[in-house]
Amino acid sequence: MKKISLIASFIAVSVLSFAQTYNLSVTKNNGQTVVIPTDEITKIEFVDAGDQPSSDLLLDVVFDEDGTAHDASLYKHDVITHEGASLMTYYSDIHHRYVANFRHSAGASVTSGYYRVNYKAGDDFISRIADGCTLESIVMLGDTDPSNLEVKWFSSMQAGGIGFIMPTHNRSTCLTFLPNVSTNGSSNWRWTHSQVTPEVGKYYHVVGVWNKEEGKSYIYINGKLSGTATAPGNYVPVAAGAESFLIGGDAEPNQTVCASAWNGDIVTARIYDQPMDETQVAALWEASKFEESAKVFSITNLQFMANCEVGAGYKYTVYGDGFEQGDAIELQSGSTFLNPESSVGEGSVTVVIPSQMTSGSYKFVVKRGDVKIPLCTVNFTVSATPAAPKTPKVIAHRGAHTDGAAENSVAALRKAMDANYYGIELDVWRTTDGRVVVHHDGKANGLTFSACTYDQIKNIKLSNGELLPTLDSFIATFKEKMNSSSSKLIIEIKPWNDHTLVDLVMKMVEDAGIKDRVEYIAFSLDNCKYIVSKQPDALVGYLNGDLAPAEVKALGIVSVDYSTGAYAAHPSWIKEARDLGVIVNVWTVNSSAAMLEYMSQGVDYITTDAPALLDELAKKRFVEP
Repeated sequence: MKKISLIASFIAVSVLSFAQTYNLSVTKNNGQTVVIPTDEITKIEFVDAGDQPSSDLLLDVVFDEDGTAHDASLYKHDVITHEGASLMTYYSDIHHRYVANFRHSAGASVTSGYYRVNYKAGDDFISRIADGCTLESIVMLGDTDPSNLEVKWFSSMQAGGIGFIMPTHNRSTCLTFLPNVSTNGSSNWRWTHSQVTPEVGKYYHVVGVWNKEEGKSYIYINGKLSGTATAPGNYVPVAAGAESFLIGGDAEPNQTVCASAWNGDIVTARIYDQPMDETQVAALWEASKFEESAKVFSITNLQFMANCEVGAGYKYTVYGDGFEQGDAIELQSGSTFLNPESSVGEGSVTVVIPSQMTSGSYKFVVKRGDVKIPLCTVNFTVSATPAAPKTPKVIAHRGAHTDGAAENSVAALRKAMDANYYGIELDVWRTTDGRVVVHHDGKANGLTFSACTYDQIKNIKLSNGELLPTLDSFIATFKEKMNSSSSKLIIEIKPWNDHTLVDLVMKMVEDAGIKDRVEYIAFSLDNCKYIVSKQPDALVGYLNGDLAPAEVKALGIVSVDYSTGAYAAHPSWIKEARDLGVIVNVWTVNSSAAMLEYMSQGVDYITTDAPALLDELAKKRFVEP
């Protein structure tokens, strides 16, 4: 194994990576990586850092200005950037380099906004880790308690592996190093807890060491030993399919999901193929070159529209907790820096779009005195005639089933009408004796409703104690409250090609005199066409997601009511539908980030299990002329 040297600092640049003595890899303060041949080393003044670690660098993730990242180690792994509104890089005056900022809900599973380094089980990279290794990272927690979920920022841990974690599950909320080491080949986590529970906004230099020869693991915080654990045996690799190190969370076997997502900054993510001792770790801390007391302020619970169309003079607002009077916004786009007029309101900051702004992606940075923190990244389309912002209608999926109200219950119907949501979605089935019942699955207690008489299922209870409701009971409650609420019933015909059920439901709606307060949806194209044939002016939405908007419109169906997956597979369909005058609904959207993304695309309806959150967002003004 070739020796390397750790260099604390030298003229004009700070050393942020390691290399073999014949080829020195250096990252400058501007993020640029250069390679210096050994015959030029004599031109550099070194600062003595004491005993130097003799370990080869296996991975050194460096974050770039454009939001991507690269590996500055000799391995040159591909660092895959999964772009998203919850990830941005920004230049840190504290660390003198670009760092990655993650705005995920801490501990959540996400599909965007993280970095992935793939490797193959059994290759040279992982075999070096398996002989004993050291992981190094500088991190800052950006939000509050992660709500009893495991949170990981630099890890490869699925039924084996190694990484960093903030564990819960009755363990603690401290910074923890977690190698999987076993004497019998089975998964065996070695919880190496530090004595440090991180403060929001404060940076920590964290080093985890697994020493195979000693059979121990160690965690160091800011250069000092903070915890140990016994760890005898052999390294247990991750499950097949999960061979990735993730920066911003942890890998899942399908390689498409980031689990246990991070919220806050990640400055460095490095792996060395030898276990370091206390002197070597102290040298790493010395080389990190930031004040131990360094802390930034925090803006949490962000809500913003990541994609929008604006014009000069438009007002764009970001909502969040922690803004203070005097905060200013700087906009960064490549080498362009703008300082627009901005104002702080109650839980928000608003900027006026400057006349010199052009279309592009802009990083929002909050300036408070001499301290800057990243806020978000927004893709602006600047137009002389921007499209008017659109507010989606709220569809309560299976009613407002919160605070003890079961889904598809009369209680959920009442709560949704009290909140005056545009629509209350419900699912209907037909019994063998012609009764229409409200239930999503159409099965309970081992009984299939469509194969039973009403008497056989009428005593089935929902989770809130209600008896299985009938459509009659829903309509009765709806009529009772309809004068004090403008809500509509959105009735989903569950069985495919069931004209008898369609006839029963439409007759009940007709007899109740509520035709103008009912819309219909179905996965069955046959059911949709049948409803239109019986009532050409009915508002009917097709759910199956397999037809383009033009095909749906040609059948007389007025709405494409598709899942998020269908729109992801056909990203042009929302705009095509809008251009054709076809109503657009999307289901089932439950996070504020996803709601805002579909709001920015101008959908007409959003179906959600979190109608109160969507209603709150719909009432806010993110973009105003």
